[in-house]
Amino acid sequence: MIARLRSAALVASLGVAFAAQDADACGCFAPPDPTVPIVQAGERILFSVKDGVVNAHIQIQYAGEAKDFGWLLPLPSVPTLKLGTEELFTQLINTTQPRYFVQTTFTGTCSFGGGFGGLGSAPQSSAANDSSGRSETSGGFDPLVTQASIGPYDYAVLRADRKDEMLQWLTDNRYFIPTGTEETVGPYIRPGAYFLALKLKSGQAAGDIQPVVLEYPSELPMIPIILTSVAAQPNMGIQVWMLGGGRAIPRNYNHVVLNDSQIDWLGRAQNYNDVVIKAVSEAPDKHAFLTEYAGNSNVMVDVLDGPSRFGNLAELAAITDPATYVEYLFQHGYAVPASNSGFGPFQQPTLPPLLKALVLAQLPFPEGLKTVTTEDGFLQQLEFYLGSYRVQHPEAYVGWVSSFDPGALTAQIEEKVVGPAREAGGLFRQYPFLTRLYTTLSPEDMTRDPVFSFNPSLAEVSRDHTANLRIDCGLGGDPSTSPATLTTEQGWVFQLPNRGTPIDVSQGPGALRIEILGEEGSPVVLLDNGKTIANKMGCGCTSVDPLLGVGLLALLAARRRRN
Repeated sequence: MIARLRSAALVASLGVAFAAQDADACGCFAPPDPTVPIVQAGERILFSVKDGVVNAHIQIQYAGEAKDFGWLLPLPSVPTLKLGTEELFTQLINTTQPRYFVQTTFTGTCSFGGGFGGLGSAPQSSAANDSSGRSETSGGFDPLVTQASIGPYDYAVLRADRKDEMLQWLTDNRYFIPTGTEETVGPYIRPGAYFLALKLKSGQAAGDIQPVVLEYPSELPMIPIILTSVAAQPNMGIQVWMLGGGRAIPRNYNHVVLNDSQIDWLGRAQNYNDVVIKAVSEAPDKHAFLTEYAGNSNVMVDVLDGPSRFGNLAELAAITDPATYVEYLFQHGYAVPASNSGFGPFQQPTLPPLLKALVLAQLPFPEGLKTVTTEDGFLQQLEFYLGSYRVQHPEAYVGWVSSFDPGALTAQIEEKVVGPAREAGGLFRQYPFLTRLYTTLSPEDMTRDPVFSFNPSLAEVSRDHTANLRIDCGLGGDPSTSPATLTTEQGWVFQLPNRGTPIDVSQGPGALRIEILGEEGSPVVLLDNGKTIANKMGCGCTSVDPLLGVGLLALLAARRRRN
């Protein structure tokens, strides 16, 4: 019998696989940087493809009891499995998240004595964030291919020839199966297909979940979104990064270009995700991605694996004083920004959750200090409670037991932190181009597994977007109340009676264009909303360089390439 889903927030599956019909194949961030949209994605993955082998770094996001954790991933071939690093995704977000700026200029003679907020003439930012336990099943068919452990996980690779036998094996071997899986797993069941199943080892907690890295033979990567629908939330965000020789495309999904007159430029563009949801909903079957960044991958070179980062591991293993050991970690690049917006002037670096857990397993937070302040407050400064505070307040450390073994701890850090970071960092030297794609999907719309490919002829896409705000002060006018003109990046113009006038961005389509991106050539435009947007804005303006529609034959050819 399939176990019931007891977790309230489980992302059941994210990954790469064969297409369901084809033979082919909570991370929460609260960025203080106002130029960065706050976006909560339910699934995040980095793909690269080389010589018919897909490499996938997958962030597994889960909230709930460890016993209820179950991750089931369809695959076209038997994978190899390694541990990944959470920092990869934090840094990818840092370097590729869209940013929205407003460049302000003034005409006339402005009086700044009225408390305009120090705007001046500088740009103002606004924003859019091993084989054991073999079980014989009915009919003598055994789906097990291999079974082993890695990091906090036990895992098994199973043949997907027969659904009932595979699900029964998982139940017999205490792999958690979310409710609804039996129905959604059907499209992936066929000879020659496989499933990867993960569960947490006995004694592990949900906080021990770590990204995984899969490699497997396949021509194209994809996300088994049909299976993901089992535990998806409405308008779940899906972020995909692709490394390759040129810009990546959603091969069997449409592509949208946002209508930037819908962005609340003067409100720090915090409606960015709402605009994305709206634009995607306008595409056929709500199947569309937008490109948030497409450009040189050197933005990530040395970010994870800089030449001096991590110091000397032999030197670290020889440090026997806990405070000095932790201080070494902070001094040699093990600490990360406290959020996904990078180090700011008032931000204290912190050890990432996995590394923090490894340290605290041997250097636990003293019980006597929990009445002094919150644990998290001290965890931002591990060297503080291990060093000077310990000397000044010995009473708080009565009964404190440390099992500190620098050699053993360093070995864990090398395996789980340093090694995965260096391996992930090396990818950005192998592939010259990085693309970030994003969409939102609700469970009822998860009816087709998105497949990804490349079109090197497509133009780059910047993460940075700038609108121009011209304030017409006249003679001695107050810039906070003077008339203003906002011109968006696409050329849409808003005439404002005064600088403080809110802009109504509720009208009009979310998409400027809906198009098909093929593996060669220019986009095929399905819908160009340029004239519609201009009419709704009540002006004769049009967006910058709107693409013209193409003939029916080109459209049909593009569709045939996708079938």
